Amino acid sequence: MKSKTIPFAFLFVAILIVGAFFLSKSVFFSEDKDVFRAKIVTPVSSEHDEVDTDKYNTVMDAEKYETFVPLMSTETLISSITLDFNNDTYDDEIILVKKSGSLDLWLIPGIYSVETGEYERLTEIYTGISKSRTFSYSGMDITGDHRNALIFQGDTNENVHIMKIFLMNKDSELEVIGDFSSDGIIFVQQTERSESYDLSLSKGESFSVWVYKSESMGEGEEKNGALSNQIQQEYKWNVLNNRYELAREIKVTSKRLAAKELSRIQDGKVETFASFLNGLWYKTSNSDSNIRYLYFDYPKKEIILVKDGVQEIYLWEDSNLRHNGIYLATVNSSIMNLKRRFDISLVGVDEIKITLRDDIKLLIKESNLWDGNYKKFQSQSTISEDSNDSILQFEKELLSCQTWSTTDEQNIFSFSDDQYKIVFNDVEETGIYSFMKIADYDVIQFRSNNQTSMLNETYVMKFGVKIITEKQKKKTVEKTVTNYDEITLTPVKITPNDCFSIEGRSYTIGKK
Repeated sequence: MKSKTIPFAFLFVAILIVGAFFLSKSVFFSEDKDVFRAKIVTPVSSEHDEVDTDKYNTVMDAEKYETFVPLMSTETLISSITLDFNNDTYDDEIILVKKSGSLDLWLIPGIYSVETGEYERLTEIYTGISKSRTFSYSGMDITGDHRNALIFQGDTNENVHIMKIFLMNKDSELEVIGDFSSDGIIFVQQTERSESYDLSLSKGESFSVWVYKSESMGEGEEKNGALSNQIQQEYKWNVLNNRYELAREIKVTSKRLAAKELSRIQDGKVETFASFLNGLWYKTSNSDSNIRYLYFDYPKKEIILVKDGVQEIYLWEDSNLRHNGIYLATVNSSIMNLKRRFDISLVGVDEIKITLRDDIKLLIKESNLWDGNYKKFQSQSTISEDSNDSILQFEKELLSCQTWSTTDEQNIFSFSDDQYKIVFNDVEETGIYSFMKIADYDVIQFRSNNQTSMLNETYVMKFGVKIITEKQKKKTVEKTVTNYDEITLTPVKITPNDCFSIEGRSYTIGKK
């Protein structure tokens, strides 16, 4: 009996000891620590509703954020990034803040100390940028010597776009190596680097910085309706001076607009110029058969890029007028950290020139496929009422014969009213067709009722030719005339005012 009681006694004592330990830890060792946590705030423009702002803040309050760089009580954190400034293989931090009493943004860098395990706050950087939605910053090895540079850019309240580049110096401070400002756009021209650079075996080529700005005009020139020329400046890295310096300057001469039209479009108001942009524009020169379109919708604050049926929607964040155009800052509606900047210049009353640049964190090619001249789509100008005689002739001939066939008689066509039918190897396809006039071209467009079609969407129509003989002054001569019994259909891609050939089968059909 005694031997059974002892184990239970030991077990009871062990339970009491464990319970006393946890009780003492919760009572005697509990501490209430007030930890200062920074709150990330995303700037909202005055055009956004306060309700949206409250919803956003409610979501953000549910999350806790910390910064390694200590914040002052007068500072509000907006965002932060980490990158290695001093090449010690440890990530440093730079934070973007707003200060009480200041409308502009500030950057505060912090260097990680291996000895203390803390971040040393360095000298604050005044950005001069007040429009928060246009601000972006990142780290990049712009000089090619495997050192991360800090690059930021954005717009001031005076609609001046600025970019600054910093490198860490020997005194462990960030030193300005590039300082640029413009009424247009500024971008880093990135290029491909060698494999040995990627493996850190050699230095890489430094990137150039391009600055696009307007040339100032005299008073007389403005009265004559002249558009200001564009100045394109390339700045290159100078190792000896440890700074970016002007390497070359290109002047792009602009055309002239009538003074009346110029004053109408450029009256100093963003709304007026945006109203001029509203609508669909198409690129006049394309490297492939796919036409690029831009649709400006200022009331909805959207810009839609369309190519080959694929759309990209960008939110129209900010607009800055300049001498001969407008500068737009946008952000992708789906990927909020993907920003694009549009530099739009007037070429004519219905033509603009667009230079588009992505965020500096992306690899940028100087020959951007979206860059170029665009004309406004005018649907009423695509078909001329005075030049429909040829269209009527094609319609008359196609309906005059019950069937048409290709020269090899493998394809049989028939047309009635707005309906067509084509038969090939006992396979029948039906659908509707319509005519249109594109510039000097007569175009027929097909819409198949089948899921797949044997035909392309649009074809240019041309009558055939034939040689006849006739007597002129007792002599027999040959003469080339139009053959209305033969029509050649050539597949094309159409623009609002032009056509160009694409791959696909051409058909030469004749009356059967």
